Amino acid sequence: MNTPRVVIVGGGLLGASVAHALAVRAVPVTLLDAAAPGTGASASTFAWANAQKKKPEAYFRLNAEGLAEYHRLAETAAGRRWFHPVGNVEIATDAASSAALDAVVADLTERGYRAERITGRQAAGLDPVIDPDRVLDAAWFPDEGWVDTERMVADLLDDAVAVGAEVRAHCPVARFEQSGARTKVVLADGEEILADQVVCAAGAATGRLLADSGVTVPLVEEGDRRLRAPGDERYTAVGGLADTAALRVPLRRILHTPDMGLRPAPGGRVVLGGDGAGSRVPRTDHGIFGLGPMLIDRARKVFPAFADVPVERVRVGVRPLPADGLTVAGFTEPLPGLYALVTHSGVTLAPYLAWLVTGELLDGREAPELAAFRPTRFAGPGHR
Repeated sequence: MNTPRVVIVGGGLLGASVAHALAVRAVPVTLLDAAAPGTGASASTFAWANAQKKKPEAYFRLNAEGLAEYHRLAETAAGRRWFHPVGNVEIATDAASSAALDAVVADLTERGYRAERITGRQAAGLDPVIDPDRVLDAAWFPDEGWVDTERMVADLLDDAVAVGAEVRAHCPVARFEQSGARTKVVLADGEEILADQVVCAAGAATGRLLADSGVTVPLVEEGDRRLRAPGDERYTAVGGLADTAALRVPLRRILHTPDMGLRPAPGGRVVLGGDGAGSRVPRTDHGIFGLGPMLIDRARKVFPAFADVPVERVRVGVRPLPADGLTVAGFTEPLPGLYALVTHSGVTLAPYLAWLVTGELLDGREAPELAAFRPTRFAGPGHR
């Protein structure tokens, strides 16, 4: 049999990972990106690899295996360039957040996930940025880490191109069509590309792109709002980050407080993110300029090391968030050569999903790990 030609739509972490996994198996691959690879959601993510608070059980297991895959990759030179297994310290500042950590740690340890309760002093020993006098207690998740997504996308695509893959930037796709036993990719400029299989990994654009091809995979759209608390209506698909200047003493771990996260970044800088950060206004609203001051103020309340550290950049993006919150991975109907791949956990899952998806595309085997995440779950009457 001839080796199938595969077209991948989307050059973020998911698309780049699948392109690389296929290319190293000598599969002819063409990757199309509407902008430049790695500049969508992959460029505006907190980039925390973890399996916390992932439910139901099948989704937790998928993410736990995704985290384990990063540790396997970290044994290679390439993996060490972009996966940083520094661990995660979650801080409680009052009785309510301490009780919440009790519940999280108890749940995760029961599932075999490494998590332990520690004192404020122990937390400060793990990272000197932590002031033990401002911490009630904490929890430690030693296997978690962060991913340098920019470097990872660049490395994966460079390696894929080196073994024959084609990467085309600024090639927006309009729709997909069936063409006999193959799938036709129709670009916005009218160009048509025939492929044996197509992987749609277009991030937040996935739902609309598939809908234009008669396939239902609903995502939470940028303008969708959900009420989380009285008077607190947020754009739940919108997330924001702030990048600080370098700290005098670099941050060593990922840190979380009850209302924000902090992680190391190259050059001693720190990435700040928080619950609802960037989501109170649409990206086009001038209110987004308040994101940096909001996040740095939160950091300064708990960590004195940020007292005189300025914010250098603010990033706001749209999360690829399927309507039910779970990963979507599988062949579609009525276009059997079209494979949909979208998830809110793209950073954690990208290498592991690439391995599973490549097996399904090339070997004709259905991965049991993906059985609960097929796009056909949205094909019922309630989703038309």
